[in-house]
Amino acid sequence: MNPPQGGVQNGITVDTNDTILDIIKEDAAGYKANAPVQYTEAVAFYANTRSDDNHSDLIKAIVDAAPDEGIAKRATFKINCDANHNLAFQSDCQQLIRNMLRSKINIGDTRLAAIHGGCRLRVGPYRSAPDVTYNTAHAVAILIEEKCARRIGCCQFVSGSSPKNGGHRKVCLSSKRSGCR
Repeated sequence: MNPPQGGVQNGITVDTNDTILDIIKEDAAGYKANAPVQYTEAVAFYANTRSDDNHSDLIKAIVDAAPDEGIAKRATFKINCDANHNLAFQSDCQQLIRNMLRSKINIGDTRLAAIHGGCRLRVGPYRSAPDVTYNTAHAVAILIEEKCARRIGCCQFVSGSSPKNGGHRKVCLSSKRSGCR
């Protein structure tokens, strides 16, 4: 009988051929690089275990986690909603998201990534921060549409953005015709 996908057989995960300990080390290194507060809390918690603990190898793996040079900081996407400016009909934004190309191609110096009706997906100035792909801009548009939808009278509107950071250019979903600063 084959183990289910993602299952473990003899201490090795079937899909990746990694040991459980390898996966714990990789996860710990990821937390150490990308969520240092949570990593420090976990280390403090596990440092208080008893000396006769049978899982000292697991505790050591977590405490000794060393981020790999290849583990880069992950881009984060904070979403800011604009209450009363540049409102676009939610239905236009939803259609824009459905129509948008889902490609890993970088947007480059294009500022208007996609448009449908009165809804525009715009990105910040080229070289203002690391470039984004159409796929990333599409995913951020989904986050903005979900978080920033609001009803005014009989209609649903959307207007919001994800500010630039060390990982990506600013991304805006609204009726704004120019800019995305």
